[in-house]
Amino acid sequence: MKRLAKIALLMAVLISLVFAVLVLALLAYNTRVGVATDFSDSEYLATPPAPFEAPLTLKLVTFNIQDLWVVGKDRPARMRHIGRVLTDLDPDIVGFQESFITRDRQILFDALADSRLQHHVYFPSGLVGSGLLMSSAWPIREAYFMRYPESGPPHRVWEGDFWAGKGVSLVRIETPEGMVDVYNTHAQAGYGRPDYRAVRYSQMEALAAFINASRTGTAPAFLVGDMNCRIGDKDYETAVRDANLKRTMTIESGIDHIFAVRDAGYRFETLDTERIWETITEGDRTFDLSDHAGFMSTIRITPDDDDGSPHVTEAASM
Repeated sequence: MKRLAKIALLMAVLISLVFAVLVLALLAYNTRVGVATDFSDSEYLATPPAPFEAPLTLKLVTFNIQDLWVVGKDRPARMRHIGRVLTDLDPDIVGFQESFITRDRQILFDALADSRLQHHVYFPSGLVGSGLLMSSAWPIREAYFMRYPESGPPHRVWEGDFWAGKGVSLVRIETPEGMVDVYNTHAQAGYGRPDYRAVRYSQMEALAAFINASRTGTAPAFLVGDMNCRIGDKDYETAVRDANLKRTMTIESGIDHIFAVRDAGYRFETLDTERIWETITEGDRTFDLSDHAGFMSTIRITPDDDDGSPHVTEAASM
């Protein structure tokens, strides 16, 4: 009996060691970011691009597509239909959130084959990836990522925020009139836990600092994303204030947002915002495009050479 007890104890110790090593390995791997993070290397910071000389009308989309395991049902079909809907809408730039699964991204890209959205950058981060994907009708010249320093705890595996390595991405896109900086983010979800508000508040501070430090200053800049906070929330208002943002949407959108960064060199006029939503029936299955609506704002960017005060206008107020 004593021998069996010793063997059982040894096995328990070995299993515990293997488990500990596995957890440590996962935690180490979760620190990875698979795209450039040092935006100070940007050639467009060293030599800022020329400002716009003529107006540009930009169709900009934010869309959380719920492409994740377990809770993301009907994923391949939804990716095909999202590609079809976006092809019909013909946006210039799309910021996706929750685009986690590689083979589903390929389905989405295939569904966009006949669209102008032919330039794509995904931002790997953490164990499962940030879920942030940028698609553009125009060439993407640079891409950077900043992982948020705070997140939900690792032991709440079912939430996934820690293991997704959430953060904010930046792409510099060469439009017909010049460069634009476009940021995309997916902030900490709430899960009904009040303590996550402080996490998200910290993330919004980090988001604002990243925008202020990394944008060129001569190019118009925009932010899209699922910020998991609403107009009037402390975390939302912190991002708006600290990054000098103005919401470029004409309709209510909950926690999904599109902003311009206020800039003395440009006027931003929101001509329209469209809600992207569709319910599909295939055989005996009925499903929506996602658990979030997408949103597309049509924004007129006009170079401003008056007294230098910042201008952002909207077609309608909230």
